[in-house]
Amino acid sequence: MFKFLTPTPLTGSAAALTACKSARYGRQKSTLVASMFTATLLLSACQQQAATETVEKGGQTAEQQHADANKSAVQSDSAAARIAEFQSLYVTQMQGLQRRLQAEYESLQAADATDSIAAAGDHAKSTQDKSSATVTNEAESEDVVTASVDINTSIEVGERDLKVLKSLSLEAYEPQLLPEDELIKRYQQAMEALYQPTATALSAQDIDTLLNIATLTPQLFEHPEIAARLTLKSPALGRLIVQYQVWQQIEVQQALDMQQLKQTQQQEFETLMTKFDDTIKGYDEQIAKYEQTLKEFK
Repeated sequence: MFKFLTPTPLTGSAAALTACKSARYGRQKSTLVASMFTATLLLSACQQQAATETVEKGGQTAEQQHADANKSAVQSDSAAARIAEFQSLYVTQMQGLQRRLQAEYESLQAADATDSIAAAGDHAKSTQDKSSATVTNEAESEDVVTASVDINTSIEVGERDLKVLKSLSLEAYEPQLLPEDELIKRYQQAMEALYQPTATALSAQDIDTLLNIATLTPQLFEHPEIAARLTLKSPALGRLIVQYQVWQQIEVQQALDMQQLKQTQQQEFETLMTKFDDTIKGYDEQIAKYEQTLKEFK
């Protein structure tokens, strides 16, 4: 009944067929493994080569940037002409600033001398008043002590704030008056410093001169090349120039708006005057008609 479940021995042809299939499967499996191993090695080699090329390119970029930062810039003819054009204007503006600073210093010195004389007189008068004063009673002294305690308590915070201000000196210092040749020399040195390598820091004198130039003659930096060099050498001064240009545009726009407003107001006024003249003219015609009518009745 269940004879189909009993294993039957393989014949010679069947055994040969099975052995052939097994050998073929083994060869295919070995070939597949070898192919996968070869592909893995090739992929690893490509990734390593790509990484090496990336590092080499990155190294070249860093070296190029370092070389550019240590290379001086070439000044164009238009930039040189603009720098020469604003040299005399800067010197004139700087001389005027020095005169104003000197006048302010002398005025402060005179005011301080007057205050010192007045303070000496007040001190002498106060000393004389104290010597002639009489002793007050205990009640009055207690009131004075209580009041002084209240005052000290109320200004305690202010006294702490004044400790911070003590570190700030309000003394007026005499300004440095530079001759014309020194102003020209510093102006030219500051302009030359802008074209030095980016890695070279500006000196304190060059920064002070550039700040004066940016304050007194900011139109110099409207030249794109000079503005770019200033931004590279000193980003803070570059932002100052941008702020000046923004304010200049705002002032120009405000002037245009005021001019437009005046024109509009003038047109409205002329329109109102025309209407007023027409109304008066109409009244004159009506009055003339009334007068004519009165004459006819008479």
